[in-house]
Amino acid sequence: MMGGVKRKIRCAGKPMTAVVLAGGRGRRMKAEKAGLAVGGRTLLEHVLAQVEPYFDEVLVSLSPEQSLRFGDEERAGTPRIVEDATPGLGPLGGMLAGLKAARHEACAVIACDIPEIDLPLLRSVARAARDADIAVPVGPAGLREPLFAVYRKSVVPEVEALLALGERSVLPLFGRCRTSVVRFDDAGKIRNLNTRADYESYLRSLAGRPTRP
Repeated sequence: MMGGVKRKIRCAGKPMTAVVLAGGRGRRMKAEKAGLAVGGRTLLEHVLAQVEPYFDEVLVSLSPEQSLRFGDEERAGTPRIVEDATPGLGPLGGMLAGLKAARHEACAVIACDIPEIDLPLLRSVARAARDADIAVPVGPAGLREPLFAVYRKSVVPEVEALLALGERSVLPLFGRCRTSVVRFDDAGKIRNLNTRADYESYLRSLAGRPTRP
């Protein structure tokens, strides 16, 4: 960052869209994850505050039955809301809605239950998407992180084909598209809040830590 201006994340030198997936019912969490309280704001607002300064466009993907209100805190701007065309299709459906609505060819798809956005890793993933349809980080255990990845609009037909087959997981998409892998060694770089225990542990980790802008 120079002169107080945050450097935008680019893919092959071109602007990108961030698609924040906020749909889903949070069955294991027993609450809608996007609305969980984190430091005086919702989890979704907490994630958006980290993402918005670095992208030229930010979309929030919701299920049709959801409604979200954003607080009064100063923000880079209100994100555009996009809804799944068909409810119940999971993250693949939310991704499809976001990719179709995005202005830019390359999109960073980020789940709102990843509360801390590792920007250096995200920049590395964006660079890796230069000559690929998808760039996905892979952690030390060899697990891919499909909801902290970059997808190009070129994957839309394959996403639609998977949904037509009844598929709901993102993982089969990697074998159908040109996929680049970005390996990282620290499992803590991508933290997911899947359960109430995960959420409570995360809140404890924030105790005494300054609030992120």
